[in-house]
Order: sequence, then structure tokens, then C-alpha cells
Amino acid sequence: MKDYYKILGLETDVSPDSVRQRFKELAFEYHPDVSDNKNANEIFTEIYEAYSILSNPDKKINYDLLHDKYIKNIKTQIPDEEYLKADIQKVSHSARADAQKKAKVKYKDLIKEMDCFFKTGLKADGIPFSYNMHKTAGISGGVGPMGSIKSRSVSIPVPRSKKALMIHRIGFLIKVLFFAIAIIIYKLDFLSDKGLVTKIPVSLIVIFTGGLVTHLTYHLNKTKSKFFYARKYFLVKKYREKGYKRGFHPMMSTTPVGLIAYLFRLIF
Repeated sequence: MKDYYKILGLETDVSPDSVRQRFKELAFEYHPDVSDNKNANEIFTEIYEAYSILSNPDKKINYDLLHDKYIKNIKTQIPDEEYLKADIQKVSHSARADAQKKAKVKYKDLIKEMDCFFKTGLKADGIPFSYNMHKTAGISGGVGPMGSIKSRSVSIPVPRSKKALMIHRIGFLIKVLFFAIAIIIYKLDFLSDKGLVTKIPVSLIVIFTGGLVTHLTYHLNKTKSKFFYARKYFLVKKYREKGYKRGFHPMMSTTPVGLIAYLFRLIF
């Protein structure tokens, strides 16, 4: 008998919501489409099998009775024990078959079964938002100017619905519009007699106004900003705890390029 709690790394008093969150974490780590583990297919299958049993309150109750007897070695009588065994085995076989199918699809398609992170009450049926992260892993090729920074990078897809995607695109267009207005104002004749001390602040105020209009649009549509809220996604927080930083390369966190990229993302 398999120890599904051990497979998921959970305690026996875990809640269904915690089981679902744990599955999402492990699915990202071991789905064959994104994992470089040579045994990813079998690991993902077992994870999905365990998730299918433990996320179902009724199946979990039945499994716990068998778990106590055969895993914890607690001597107890189980009513209709053979029926419970057969039922758990049936669900297990069905889950493994489903897992094999899901292992063959792209991970970005798999998360469409999840809830949208940016807008509540909707499924993640849109293009996910990719949150790029990296972690410095030392220096290769020598020291100083002769060396280069090694890193590990990961692109975390944050579930997003079509509605949230549309609102994010509208927000992007609003920022582009105000940025264009800022450039036009900077070039207009009525500021030609003004110095940079006046021109630059006026242009920045226009750009800042575009940001406010964008966030007002998000607020009115009850949609979270991808720039400010994606970092709160549980997988992003998990990787931050592991030492990962935002950006696809160490130069984003070790050079002025990172600051420029941050400001660019803030504007757009």
C-alpha cells in the first residue's frame, strides 16, 4: 500500500485545500514538460494519484482507515475492509490513467484547470503571465573579468483568465498612450522655451498619471496588477524563499540593468 502522505510530504490531518496547494507546487516541479528529472513522469503520476485520493474528503476518510492499519501498523478492525481496498484501488488506477494523459500536455495548458490568480471567480483559461526568476550559482571560467556568472533560471506561469488577460492588455495600451502623450508634450512648441528642469517633470507627471489610470481600470474591473501582485503567487514566494530573484539573468540583480528593467516594467 502506498503512503500518499509521504509522497506529498504532508501530515495526516491536512485539509483538502492544503492538498490542492501542495499538488500545484509539486506539479510545477515534476511535470515532464518543465522538469529535468529523468523520473519526472513516474513522480508526477504518483503525485497526481495521491492528490486524487487525499483531496476528496470521502476517499480520504476511507484511505485513512487503511493507512492507520497498513502504514502506521495500528491494529484495528475496518468495516467493509475489502470494499474500501477495492474502492481506493479503483480511484488509484483511474488517477494514474488521468495523470499519464496530463503528463503529455504542456504545463501551461495544465494550469488552465486552476483558478485565475488575478481575478477571482474565473478559471485560468487565458495565456498565463510568465514570472521570470533567477538564482546565482557561482562563477565559471575564472575570476574577475575572465569569469562569467552562472545561474539557474525559472519561468513561473501565473494562472490568468481571458478576462484578466484582456484587462492587462488594456492597461498596457493605456500606459503606452500616456507615454506617447508625454513624448509629444516634451516636443511641443509651448515648452520649447522651458529647460529640462521643467520638461522632464511634466513628462514624468503624464507617465505617472497613465499608471494611475491603469490601476483605476484594474480596480474598477476587480483585476490584480500583474506587476505588483504576481510576486505574491505562492510558487513565486516559494522560489523567493529559495534565494531566487526576479529577472531571467543575474545581470538583472547585480547591475544597473535591473533597475532600468524595473522602471521599464513599472511604466509598461
